Amino acid sequence: MTFLPQWLYNWLGLNFPAQRIPLTVILPLVKSTPLPVLNALYQLQKTRATEDEDVQFLRLILKNLKQLNRCDTSITQREEYNHRLAALFYPLTQVMVGRFGKDGGVPDSQVRAQTLDTLIAICTEFASSYGVIIQYYQQCSRFRYARSLKKLDLAALRLFEFLKMEQSIKGLRYQELSEKSWAMANTLIHILAASERLSVVLKPLDQTYSAERAVATTRAVDVYLSIQMSERLQLSFWPVQWQSWLQRSIGLGDLKIGLSVLSEQTNKSQVSFVYCYDPTPSSFTPKLNKTSVEPLLLQWDQLQQSLTSDFAQVLRSRQSECQVTLSKHLSLFHPNEQLALAQLQFDRFNAYPIRTAAKLDQEKEVPDLRIFIGFKDVFALLRHIASGGTWKPIGQRMTDLLARHSAVFSDDADASVESTWSLRHQDNSLICLSSLESRHTTHMHIGDLAACMLEQSDWHQPKLCVIQRILRPQAGRVYVEMQVLSEQSEAIFFESQVLNQGNLSTDPMPGNELVQAIRGKNANATHLILPRGVRLMSEGQVTMNTKNGMELAQLGHIMSATKSFSMYALRRSRPIRDLHGADRVLA
Repeated sequence: MTFLPQWLYNWLGLNFPAQRIPLTVILPLVKSTPLPVLNALYQLQKTRATEDEDVQFLRLILKNLKQLNRCDTSITQREEYNHRLAALFYPLTQVMVGRFGKDGGVPDSQVRAQTLDTLIAICTEFASSYGVIIQYYQQCSRFRYARSLKKLDLAALRLFEFLKMEQSIKGLRYQELSEKSWAMANTLIHILAASERLSVVLKPLDQTYSAERAVATTRAVDVYLSIQMSERLQLSFWPVQWQSWLQRSIGLGDLKIGLSVLSEQTNKSQVSFVYCYDPTPSSFTPKLNKTSVEPLLLQWDQLQQSLTSDFAQVLRSRQSECQVTLSKHLSLFHPNEQLALAQLQFDRFNAYPIRTAAKLDQEKEVPDLRIFIGFKDVFALLRHIASGGTWKPIGQRMTDLLARHSAVFSDDADASVESTWSLRHQDNSLICLSSLESRHTTHMHIGDLAACMLEQSDWHQPKLCVIQRILRPQAGRVYVEMQVLSEQSEAIFFESQVLNQGNLSTDPMPGNELVQAIRGKNANATHLILPRGVRLMSEGQVTMNTKNGMELAQLGHIMSATKSFSMYALRRSRPIRDLHGADRVLA
């Protein structure tokens, strides 16, 4: 037996297995398809000056990428075209994501939806093209494989980056990565682990194609872990404006998780299993492994500790008004938003992967549905119901002139049959509705307060909910998930003198003598809902002006907060009598 020096052994590639993990990418190749000609792209790049020309430019990039992925070309030419097209695509994409990342919900404007869908399609084509490159190198001889490791590293990083970009842009549309994308990502991380390339440091897209260089270098494994973190924190539960903050925090390393092999497992309660070829993100319980490749482990301990600490510190700062130490990303926000953010990330981390409403265990039309969105409209509805008024001053007719759908609420029971909203799930704490989406669909955003009436018996006692999730599982259809806050609700007021006593602080409200609030009740507790900008000191007393008169209530702890309202516990309340011995009643 002949023994080779170690350097020669490695140089020949004999340290790599002869049979490596394959990455299967199937493209619609047509032999007669020529390579794309990029002259028109370069000309438009120089002259484009309007948003319409930007969209035209993106569509032309997509057209050229699709042509490239139909062309039976060499790997060298594919690498060159990927580089040239990415240089044209990436800077404009950052501008588009910044533009459309400022607001989003239901419905999406046609321009926003079409532009983001084009960006998503381009990312998918890039991922497929880089996947073909990796597929080729995985099939090479060991000698050629050893010569091509740098090209493999770059292709792997770019594939993860475009999958990450696709995930981020889909988040703006409240969509999720496909099973195909997850299978590709999970297979690729196993390929890098098997070839011991997880620690390779390269320049990211920002460094290569953009003037904004937040991170100088990165690793492919870091991008993969960021994809996993975004999945666990569930972007479909996040307001669009906060998603970019989350992605940036993860990208800069403010939030972290670890990756290890199975033999390094230490705490099963804080790990999930990543299986090769698996079309799902990861599994928190071991499952049947259909391959000979051992699963990798995601370690969530560090992220859990960071999120738990942030939530506890924010609650402490609100209760005692003292200075606390927060993670860098939370410290940049206003105190009212700090609580909402800390609670959102903590809740989503701990709730994953349980998604009750996603089971969609029924599909029942709700022709009598009425739903009012936003604190202002919900407060007006409750006041209107308390006064015994008719529906005419409150309801709004929502009729889609083209498809006659999306009549979310209407001004009489007969007209509401035009709605095609379906009830997909309902229990004591959750309601999930679905509908075809049109420009007439009622405007909704995550964190909005909602009064929901599913049937006529609810018309005089609506359920008070918060919109906690929006999901578009397929084109044209939208799912809205609402968490039930209270079964009974009442519009109340705080007198302005309470503000001057220091119990309540709010933004200046010139000319207003009363501050609006909503008192809600369910089987277990009573709570107080305040609009954005109004803040109470916990554990104090508040004076409320209700339909039955003046009441003094003992305020408890803050229970939750969103972008549009905050909710406090109410422990006790008792009526207050005026100087004449009679209960004071609000006119």
